[in-house]
Amino acid sequence: RRNNFDLYYAERRNGRWSTPERLPATVNSGGFDSQPSLSANGQELFFTSDRGGGEGRLDLWVSTKGPDGKWGKARNLGTVVNTPFNEQAPFIHPDGQTLYFMSKGHPGMGNYDLFLSRRQSDGSWGKPMNLGYPINTRENEGAMIVSLDGQTAFFDSDKADPTGQEREMGNADLFQFPLYPAAQPTPATYVQATVRDAETKRPLRASVRLTELESNKPQAEDETDERGQFLVVLPQGRDYALNVSKPGYLFHSEHFALSEHRDRTAPYDLLIELQPIPVASTADTSRSKPVVLRNVFFNTGSAELRPASKPELDRLAELLRETPGLRIRINGHTDNVGTAEDNQQLSEARAKAVYQYLIEQGIDATRLAYKGFGESRPIASNETAEGRQRNRRTAFEVVK
Repeated sequence: RRNNFDLYYAERRNGRWSTPERLPATVNSGGFDSQPSLSANGQELFFTSDRGGGEGRLDLWVSTKGPDGKWGKARNLGTVVNTPFNEQAPFIHPDGQTLYFMSKGHPGMGNYDLFLSRRQSDGSWGKPMNLGYPINTRENEGAMIVSLDGQTAFFDSDKADPTGQEREMGNADLFQFPLYPAAQPTPATYVQATVRDAETKRPLRASVRLTELESNKPQAEDETDERGQFLVVLPQGRDYALNVSKPGYLFHSEHFALSEHRDRTAPYDLLIELQPIPVASTADTSRSKPVVLRNVFFNTGSAELRPASKPELDRLAELLRETPGLRIRINGHTDNVGTAEDNQQLSEARAKAVYQYLIEQGIDATRLAYKGFGESRPIASNETAEGRQRNRRTAFEVVK
């Protein structure tokens, strides 16, 4: 569009980029729309625009993707972030909570300075913080991005060749520096995985959902690519449930306890094999492996389901409703701490609790069974805390 900028997108398919397409009118305007920053979960698009309805000539705006996959009407970030002067170059860190940008309007060192604003618990943006000297100077400091681990920042500045009379910024150079703790975002890691058929080993197109357990809010929803691969970002400090599913297959779940201390530079690299659901009443289920429900939780020594178990059990109930002929058995397992008799009773009580929950969700009891195995079927060594944690598990397996 002549004398203006619009935002476009392209998708990588089968190793090639698709033809760029203009984003809809809910995002683009008749003016300057540029400098996009997409959130790690793909649900928010931050950008710079000079459209009407803002606080100054150039403001920061955001559009949110709806449940239907369409971008909603862009919203101005408001007077806390935007000023009567120019704000540009938003960068939303993969933590989803920390926004970096350049501004001429907030109190600073010179022309454009770099700032950050943190998302508050109610979803609003907090008062911007100037990153300070010697990062900011009397000249222009421009667009900045921050590494996944929050340790390193990259930005441009025209301090070596300052702004001339006819230009908003001079000849800018690129710089990097170690980001000091007060300006760091929440560190993040990521999961990269390949999904394939457990029998044929062929890659699968499957649905991926990442949920933050405490709030039960989806953090990311995606599909694997033509190679069966996906990548999702995990901000640390919270616990997550990952569910991978495809019609005609048993689902797979993972649990990421990032509220606990962990090496923030190490990603998760997973190979996920989905088991086909036997479709005939005479199908051989002997090859069907138990599916571990990694996001079913009980208090220590108790068979009472914790609220965080609900999303995973609801997904299991959904699978049973989608596959009317499917019958399963819930299996309970423990580690070897305590007596074998107590562990046997506890494992059976926990399996029964899941069985009863599914019945409460409308699943016919004739399609369900449960059994406790106590400490008799470990899948890891009971000599370590991590091994004992893996052995304390609830699973289900197809019986028909």
